[in-house]
Amino acid sequence: MGLDTGTVFKRSVLCPHCNEEYLFTLRAIADNPELRCYGCGGTICLRDSIFEQLVSDVRNSLEAIAAAPPSFISARPRSAV
Repeated sequence: MGLDTGTVFKRSVLCPHCNEEYLFTLRAIADNPELRCYGCGGTICLRDSIFEQLVSDVRNSLEAIAAAPPSFISARPRSAV
């Protein structure tokens, strides 16, 4: 079973219409040219130059996460030796 961290982790995005920030998954930010504002319903166009750095940072973060070796932490405590 795999977990796509891009569908779990979120970043805030400022809506230029209502001037409020809302959380969107990293995958939504990286994969969509437009988002729908949860507050006013307006379109947040991620192709606009004001979002270039955000989209770039999110894509770089997703690449770094994908390239990292998996690490597993057991929920069971180790027995004393």
